[in-house]
Amino acid sequence: MIDYIEFGLLSSEYIKKMSVAKIVTPDTHDTDGYPIKGGLMDPRLGVIDPGLRCRTCRNKMSDCPGHFGHIDLARPVVHVGYIKYIYAFLRAICPKCSRILISDKDLSEFKEAYDTAVDKKEVTDAVIKTARTAKKCPHCSAKKLEIKYEKPTTFLEEKSRLTTVDIRERLMKITDEDVELLGVNPRVARPENMILSILPVPPVTTRPSITLETGERSEDDLTHKLVDILRLNQRLAENIDAGAPQLIIEDQWELVQYHVTTYLDNTVAGIPPARHRSGRPLKTIAQRLKGKEGRFRHSLAGKRVNFSARTVISPDPSIRIDQVGIPVEIAKELTIPEQVNELNIERLRKLVRNGEQYPGVNYILKPDGRKRRVLEDSKEEVAAELEIGSTVERHLVDGDLVLFNRQPSLHKPSIMAHKVKVLPGKTFRLNLCVCPPYNADFDGDEMNMHAMQSLEARAEALLLMQVSSQIKSPRFGGPIIGCIHDHITGMYLLTRKGAEFTREEAVQLLPKTSIDMKKTGFAEKGKITGKEIFSAILPKDLKLKYKSRSCRHCDECENENCKYDAYVTIENGRLQTGVIDDKSIGAFSGVLLQTIFSEYGPEAASDFLDSVTKLSMNAGMHIGISTGLNEEDLSHAAIKEIEDTIQKINK
Repeated sequence: MIDYIEFGLLSSEYIKKMSVAKIVTPDTHDTDGYPIKGGLMDPRLGVIDPGLRCRTCRNKMSDCPGHFGHIDLARPVVHVGYIKYIYAFLRAICPKCSRILISDKDLSEFKEAYDTAVDKKEVTDAVIKTARTAKKCPHCSAKKLEIKYEKPTTFLEEKSRLTTVDIRERLMKITDEDVELLGVNPRVARPENMILSILPVPPVTTRPSITLETGERSEDDLTHKLVDILRLNQRLAENIDAGAPQLIIEDQWELVQYHVTTYLDNTVAGIPPARHRSGRPLKTIAQRLKGKEGRFRHSLAGKRVNFSARTVISPDPSIRIDQVGIPVEIAKELTIPEQVNELNIERLRKLVRNGEQYPGVNYILKPDGRKRRVLEDSKEEVAAELEIGSTVERHLVDGDLVLFNRQPSLHKPSIMAHKVKVLPGKTFRLNLCVCPPYNADFDGDEMNMHAMQSLEARAEALLLMQVSSQIKSPRFGGPIIGCIHDHITGMYLLTRKGAEFTREEAVQLLPKTSIDMKKTGFAEKGKITGKEIFSAILPKDLKLKYKSRSCRHCDECENENCKYDAYVTIENGRLQTGVIDDKSIGAFSGVLLQTIFSEYGPEAASDFLDSVTKLSMNAGMHIGISTGLNEEDLSHAAIKEIEDTIQKINK
């Protein structure tokens, strides 16, 4: 069991200890293409060529994790990632004795507060803030000089530049007690290690070279940067040994600092990024880790999985809310493993004979674990050999359960289980009622589908993730899946006062699949009201009373006698008064939908939704819904309100 993870700074001693080779030459391979000893592809750092063995662990490519090397820097350089800490420490300590610029009495009080504090950062910030205001050192009386920071890695003390050697010496002299008060655990991270005198060279396995089609070797971006660092570091060392003028040494050191900085982070403000010959900025260490394409979000937190598909979504009001329309190409590519038994062997043989033709089979897994692809010329032979205990990876067919998801997945109903409906075309099709929980629209949205591979996963999805069981929102308890837009308009037009239809029209309007026509009582009637047609899809013993969205909030409510037909009364499954609008069947507000879900269960609510959407679409098409440009305009009242507000603000 892991108690905690501690992040620290590597000391020069530790870098040397973990290093297996000192890297001295900027060249990588000799003329024969072999890695040079002491070069950046030294075989002691690990191997990436098949057949070669690592000189450190004697393992081949697949088993060698890679090993670190090191470069001795001729002059220390600043680690750009710790600039703000170095600046804070330099301003808080004495330039001579490196003690915090606070008296011993005050320091002991801070220490006491630090030991008992829950948020130790508050105490640390207070220490640094107090120390910065001191004019001289209370320990050795040395005068404190003003330190300024110039981007990206320069520190000035009274206008003269502080060298990295000076900075490192000052940080080295800070006592462990003071280091702790400055917010660093001295056991794992000493502040002088923020100034690099030895640079760790990452293993070859983290920066492999590739061979291009031309036969040329192309090195990794990190290797390119390390080559630059080595070349300039060598030149700097030679100039120091030759006693070159200070100005030349400073310039050379500046270049080494630039290359180490861009090696660690190639997006530092104030310096141009290092570029490839092609002009592309190099991806160095920080760029490998941070952001959407970095190690954490892309490789560790982001998961790519098999048996998944992604494409654009399109609306389809004719499929059920718990269905998803999928293209044939996807149904052929994604498979479900089905174990062969006495009951299904003939059905599966038939699928194997179809081979790659839909609905067919892609692979067969024999009981001994061998896998075989079903090809056009071998399908008859494979079908004949099919035995009980084998597993057949068959194409997706209508009724299979799959998971459907739209990113970003923000709550439980962002991923639900749908039943497959294989349809022509290239897009996923879904019913408009399930758009709200996915927050989906059809302006180019894409969605993901996952074909579950185990019976257990499918059973869990069936019980926990089916669309019908997600109708109620986990956030507010009302229906999150419900009627939208045209459904509500169609239903209002159908159930308003004066909407009458012939028996033939009524029969055409009702969705054929879910209604028993004999039980509607339409046969004996001449004219049938829209309310009676709507009643045909209601549960037969339903009782309900509520006010619809049309309610004008009169001083005295007349209930069933409302002249605006805004009071909904349902008795024994028959709509007596009131119109059906979004207050009844809408997503987020449907009282009627919520009641059916609570009293008759998720399946009944799902069936009702399917019936009501089909009925409303039929009604909308029969009665006709038109919309004009003026309906998209602002009303005169709204325009006046905007003008009044602007005048008020101008005043």
